[in-house]
Amino acid sequence: MVSPDGWIDGITASGVVIFGIIFGLFFFYVSRKRKAKLLLFLGLANLLAGLMFLGVFLDFLLVVITENNIDNSNGLVGILSYIWFAPTVITAMYIGTELLTPKMKWYIISIIAIISIIFEIVIFMDPLNAFYFDEPTTIPPERLIDYNVNLDTMAGMLVGSLLLSVLIFLGIGFLYKAFQSTGEIKRKFYFLSLGSLCFCIFGLLEGLTAPGFMVIIVRIGYLSSFWFMYVGLR
Repeated sequence: MVSPDGWIDGITASGVVIFGIIFGLFFFYVSRKRKAKLLLFLGLANLLAGLMFLGVFLDFLLVVITENNIDNSNGLVGILSYIWFAPTVITAMYIGTELLTPKMKWYIISIIAIISIIFEIVIFMDPLNAFYFDEPTTIPPERLIDYNVNLDTMAGMLVGSLLLSVLIFLGIGFLYKAFQSTGEIKRKFYFLSLGSLCFCIFGLLEGLTAPGFMVIIVRIGYLSSFWFMYVGLR
């Protein structure tokens, strides 16, 4: 029987995946209606960011339906979630460079893309080393497979560098731009900065928070980053 912490973990992860898809499709619709290219990329970023909880979501469904966890002998749960991380960062950085440094856009995106490709190769080559897994020991399982990127490995360092890029370039970059602006533009840059900071901070806290009540707060904070970015771009 799944424990309360397992239910919290599974339901909140499901919420992130589902709302990520809903927000993404909604932003696609608004982008097409207003012919706003950046909202299209924001929709894609939201969709990808929501799928970063796909591993937890599918493990939860399998536990509820079959009373068995996903077969994680090859690190599948970690791959199902972290495969979306690098594309999310690339898409978010495209929005940031378009607004902050359009002349250097492709130079910056190229660097981020190279780091992202290396990250994807690393996690597929050796997922059991790239991720730390804490798997349930009871049958049927009382909780879901807990996992996070292993910070002592190449994968961990690459995740850190990509998150730091978003934090500095988008979080602080948008905030600096807000200080330089006035009126409605100032407000928009504040929301863009807040959205970027929420994505980084709550994304980091996700890896530091054990399944339980705090997971609800962390994942609501993570979801809020989608809407803050939308308010900043609409």
